[in-house]
Amino acid sequence: MKSSYVFPALRRCALALALTAAAGLASAQSMHVVLDTSGWGSSSGWLDLQFNPASVPAVAASALVDHLSGFDGTSAPQLNGDVQAQAGGFRFANSTDWNDLFHAVHLGGKLSFDVSFNGLPDPSPAAIPSLFSVSLYGADGVSQLGHPDADGSLLSLSWNPAAGGAGQVGVSVVDAGVASVSPVPEPSAWLMLGAGLALLGVAKRRRA
Repeated sequence: MKSSYVFPALRRCALALALTAAAGLASAQSMHVVLDTSGWGSSSGWLDLQFNPASVPAVAASALVDHLSGFDGTSAPQLNGDVQAQAGGFRFANSTDWNDLFHAVHLGGKLSFDVSFNGLPDPSPAAIPSLFSVSLYGADGVSQLGHPDADGSLLSLSWNPAAGGAGQVGVSVVDAGVASVSPVPEPSAWLMLGAGLALLGVAKRRRA
């Protein structure tokens, strides 16, 4: 009689853990960006990344770009505004109205990187967002590639500060044939998801 109450409770606990983990995956502040350039043949090109506030001054925020793949390390990147190179990547801040990285890349395959956002909370009713935009150019550094919007972006991610705690990331994919983005799960979310699935497995075996 007692076990009939224990097993449903165990399943509910496991399901709650799994659902909590899934919510964490969906609201991750780290995003994985992939640009498929295989349709343009093997050549050189340029990737333009910007992290700019909607207006200045804005509540302090930063974007860390790392886990780079397909980048050309033989050419020195062009940094403008509040952008700094650091081990394995680049850190953007939104302290000026134009923060830009112009980096040589290898076209003909997939370019990818992770971008992680962080910022202070903003209790004001009209919080100022900052926009992380992604553009691609040909070898001349002028000819835009793909089908960008009026600002030249193939993809943009908006960092929106919240009144308390972490902010929110908004995603806008302009050219889905080239650009794609997915959340990078936090380690704690993976642990909760694994624990939930393990508990579900235990409950199923005990019931059997």
